[in-house]
Amino acid sequence: MFMSRGRLRIVATLTVVLVTACAAAAPRPSPTLATPSGTPTLPPFPTLVPVAAKSLTKTIYLTFDDGPNPTWTSAILSLLEEAGAHASFFVIGQNAERWPWLVEREAQDGDTVGDHTWTHPNLTDLSATAVSAELARDKNLIAMLTGAAPTLWRPPYEAFNPSVVAIASRLGMKMQLWSDTTGDWQLPGTEVIVLRVMAALHNGMVVLLHDGGGYTRSETVAAVAILIPELEAAGYRLAALPPQGIGW
Repeated sequence: MFMSRGRLRIVATLTVVLVTACAAAAPRPSPTLATPSGTPTLPPFPTLVPVAAKSLTKTIYLTFDDGPNPTWTSAILSLLEEAGAHASFFVIGQNAERWPWLVEREAQDGDTVGDHTWTHPNLTDLSATAVSAELARDKNLIAMLTGAAPTLWRPPYEAFNPSVVAIASRLGMKMQLWSDTTGDWQLPGTEVIVLRVMAALHNGMVVLLHDGGGYTRSETVAAVAILIPELEAAGYRLAALPPQGIGW
């Protein structure tokens, strides 16, 4: 059985990128809020050439949770900037407080910055007061850093209930989930991340990825470097989520 041309392009690009990208990755994920030690070396990525907007008739939304992170978020932003593409980042307040310039950079690039709580707890385990504090503290920091309060939020671990949703709504935020997940937090390999996106591809797709939350996100960065030109070649515009969100 022969591969499709799209899959051949992916595999060919992976030949150049994958080995170096995965060198820093271990076969198991690390705890959710761990941060990388040292300064990992990222692979050399292929030059990205922006595709004329008029040739892109469909839209895809890449979204990144658990950042910002000075290694992985910075690399992803550079790839997006080089391609003239946009994405959305659901940031953890503790990380945003530590690396505020990355949140500022996201906003300056025209990317959407959403609320992912202050410490990444399971909100359904908390009191109403604690839920409000987790969301409000992150919301206020994002507003201070970007000049605009976030209108979207995303629950850690996809854990929510009517009470949590109501609290976020009172804070002026709408819950934004995703239509497709890559499982990148499990470190399945760059090729798997890419192929999961391409196999599920459809107009308006909201993809869950991670730019923080583990000791390495090198596979995710390498996958983004491959996905941007692949998606544009397939006629997809990589866009930031609108203030009202998508679905839900």
